[in-house]
Amino acid sequence: MAAGTNAYLTYATVGIREDLIDVITNISPTENMFTKMSGTGRAKQTYHEWQTDALAAATANKHEEGEVASAAAITATARTGNYTQILVQDFSVSDTNEAVNSAGRPSEIAYQKAKYTKQLSNDIEYALIVNSTSLIGSAGSARQLKGVLGWITTNVTTATTATSASAVNETAFNDNLALIYAQGGEEPYTALVGMVQKRAISAFTGNNTRFNEIEKAKIQSTVNVYESDSGKVIIKKHRVMQSAAPGQVLILGDMSLWSKAWLRQKGWEMMARVGSYQHWHIESELTLESRQEKGSGKITGFKTT
Repeated sequence: MAAGTNAYLTYATVGIREDLIDVITNISPTENMFTKMSGTGRAKQTYHEWQTDALAAATANKHEEGEVASAAAITATARTGNYTQILVQDFSVSDTNEAVNSAGRPSEIAYQKAKYTKQLSNDIEYALIVNSTSLIGSAGSARQLKGVLGWITTNVTTATTATSASAVNETAFNDNLALIYAQGGEEPYTALVGMVQKRAISAFTGNNTRFNEIEKAKIQSTVNVYESDSGKVIIKKHRVMQSAAPGQVLILGDMSLWSKAWLRQKGWEMMARVGSYQHWHIESELTLESRQEKGSGKITGFKTT
């Protein structure tokens, strides 16, 4: 039915107040699992170094009574390192914008600080996971730390041509765990995966444990813990793996083998004023210690969508 004759409608009304609630919704993820799980230490140089060592394989060891002892040749430790990477976030807010009455935040600067702090944390997680190489940098280019996916080179399982069109399968998963175990890896393992591979792992038919309570009206189809011959694996969805490495599975062993080394952690500081605005800057510089990459593994080459 049409509106009455000369009915004064909202479309023509001048002066209706806006209806803007004092809530700003932001569901962008900030889990940053690897940053939280890995250790924390200090770096004292832009090139941060450490040493690794390994035992020789076990052999038959028997000797004659009274024989003359002889010294075995000593194998030197391996010395390696990683460059620090500088990560920053900046924003500027005009003095007028800070002074006006804005919905959802009493201070524009305070709101943006909280937002960009989370963004920096996400960028650190990305670097620690995804970066494939360590770069020395120069006057015209930035240094870069090598992330977990770049460090793991020993225990790598790659999809064959026949399986690369499919998501990760149970055989490849167990093959990689067996490689890690053979190199001295220890359980419990943690697998960081994107949603494509998470759904594939949930479809595994082998031994698994589902910790959620199952109600009569609920269908349970997720694998949270996978019990393999090589040990227990905790399965974790990881958003950076989904966005940057969806065709891969990262299996982490003893987390004491991975540690962040911070050279600098600076809080928010206001830069020099050159106008009627405030320019705010936050900066971190760190690298990743891979104390023994043989304790972890990765599975690569499977479908990404």
